Amino acid sequence: MAELLSAGAATARNYEPEADERNAGNHGKRIVTLFGELPEIKRTYYWNEDSHSGHYPFDDRLGLVGRYTPAAADEMARCAVSHPYKDAAEAFSRCHAFNVSPDTIREIVGMLYDESSAFAKGSGGGERDACDEQAGIVCVMADGTGMPMRRECLKGAKGKDGRARTREVKAGAIFVASKTKDNEPHRDLDTTTYVATTHRREKFGKYLRSEFDRRFSREPDTVLYITDGGKWLHSIHESEFPFAVEILDVYHAVEHLKPLLAGLGIKENSKEWKYRHHYWSECIKAGKVQNVLDYIWKNMRARLGKDAMREYKYYRSNAGRMKYDEYRANGWFIGSGVIESGCKTVIGQRFKQSGMIWSLKGAKALLPLRTLYKSNRLEQFFAYLVRDLRQVDCAA
Repeated sequence: MAELLSAGAATARNYEPEADERNAGNHGKRIVTLFGELPEIKRTYYWNEDSHSGHYPFDDRLGLVGRYTPAAADEMARCAVSHPYKDAAEAFSRCHAFNVSPDTIREIVGMLYDESSAFAKGSGGGERDACDEQAGIVCVMADGTGMPMRRECLKGAKGKDGRARTREVKAGAIFVASKTKDNEPHRDLDTTTYVATTHRREKFGKYLRSEFDRRFSREPDTVLYITDGGKWLHSIHESEFPFAVEILDVYHAVEHLKPLLAGLGIKENSKEWKYRHHYWSECIKAGKVQNVLDYIWKNMRARLGKDAMREYKYYRSNAGRMKYDEYRANGWFIGSGVIESGCKTVIGQRFKQSGMIWSLKGAKALLPLRTLYKSNRLEQFFAYLVRDLRQVDCAA
């Protein structure tokens, strides 16, 4: 192996530099493959004075990630997306001829960030999902979840008690839906892809839209945008998915009945509470939220205190997204359970384990790889990394 790479390095020294590049000498490097570390190999460095940058043609040709070959970096990243760095290092070391540290795994993830982020956002390449191009119904869902962060990374973040312990990660899911024989909504197998970012709403919205555009070369027959009704989520619908049918998650809609009833002065678990909660829940699920609003305004207006009025306005502003009778008749999803589950499986299972506290840089570095992994696109990404590489030539 060392002889092959040395021969390749010698060939790379015949590299024809650009007009503004100069030979800056040969430097040694101990390259690490899946079979372990190799003896030092000399490579030529070229420096560009105008751009104040340089490169090793041999390293470029080999596709090195730091001092690791693409295959070694690939394996370490695979371990990192599903295990804490300590466990990932142990898992990698058990399967290969040398040991690596958790810091090495973390470093590899960081060095892959630029390309993994660009690939995940659709600006770095990647094939369209041809099977989705004729999709009939597509669901787009989004939500936010907290990630435990270091104190210095929480500046500007608001906690419930004024002391934030987490920073919001915005996550989105896109999948193809169909209907069963009984006209029940069904999520098609292996069609769900995820995106996630710590950026603000505007960038997240564009990120989610770019994933939609990557997957569908033309607009599906029906696009459903299902969320819990947050204002920032509604603004993304207006700016990025105005063509989609916006639906308020039915379970969140029903959850707002409890503070509404309390605000109306109805004692919890009383006979009136149980009756109204059950009856109004059924009205909401049947797409008759306006009947509930009309009744409250006509018969209970005097009891609409500050808290109750807030919930009343919530239902009034979302009434147009609560036509659940029509949605059910069409065989559409009316719940955002897929993204709520995604927040737990994509984010929670990897980033919110016991004792984990992240730096913003560390979280950003791993998020693209994690979402690619849960979207079953990790193989595509690693194939993309070596797309332009050729085998190192060596005379027999």
